[in-house]
Amino acid sequence: MNLKEIWRSSKLRERWLCMPLRKNYRRLMRLFRYYGIIGIKYLLPWHFFLDYIEISITTRCNLRCPDCALLMPYYQHPYDVDSETVIASIRKVSECFDACEHFRLLGGETFLHPDLKLFLAEIPSEKCRKVSIPTNATIVPNDPELYELLRQKKVTVIIGNYPVAVETQKKLIARLEQEQVMYEVPVSGTWIDYGRPINYGRGKQSLTEQFARCDLRCKSILSGVMYYCSRCAHSCDLGFTSRKPGEYVDILHNTTAQNRREIRRLMWRCKPVEGCKYCQRGTAAAVRIARGK
Repeated sequence: MNLKEIWRSSKLRERWLCMPLRKNYRRLMRLFRYYGIIGIKYLLPWHFFLDYIEISITTRCNLRCPDCALLMPYYQHPYDVDSETVIASIRKVSECFDACEHFRLLGGETFLHPDLKLFLAEIPSEKCRKVSIPTNATIVPNDPELYELLRQKKVTVIIGNYPVAVETQKKLIARLEQEQVMYEVPVSGTWIDYGRPINYGRGKQSLTEQFARCDLRCKSILSGVMYYCSRCAHSCDLGFTSRKPGEYVDILHNTTAQNRREIRRLMWRCKPVEGCKYCQRGTAAAVRIARGK
């Protein structure tokens, strides 16, 4: 056996996978991979590197995937987040970071929000390595100004690769290529099953191991509040969970200094949040299933 095989089969590896510290180690490795030795400055108290931020702009979606990780089918009255709230959230969080690896606008279906152009215009793409918009590819926008902003802000459109949207996906890709907008299509036609939003009754040790194994690294803002991840944001919005002190950041009502301090604490968190109890990601039950099924 070579060293890699020994490591994969060792108990030490199993313990490492179950250590919350592993999340922060991986975040540091990404920081130095993206910025090299210069990345050290972003660890200083007066600089701030934000790994991955998502801002939810709508809970409306024209698909009703029963296994949606973000729980969109549970919304009986889907809504667009107020445009002023979204713009204020983008501005407030952008004040906090000196560099961001990934900035994403998220739905529901993002192309359904009528003010998507306004949100794109606010994103400080010069401070971001990547800006992205996911879509289920059921809509082909026909707004020249939108495509101009997608180009200017160097946005990558992430196409969902859903079986039900094969034909419109082809049309969307053709239009994006015509408009010279970057896009990605996931190779896999699967996603991870997060399970239903119920309390699975895991104990403290199991939750700690689940949290360590979960590789979600995004922080999510919904209606002006930042949560540990998008699943947590929508679980709380739908009333399945409640906000716990230290597990969210009131972005709109904090000062920039307060936001920096609280976002940093949330980003480097090493223990589970309330939403983990209602999610299967990071457990053996989180298997891959067909998209949209």
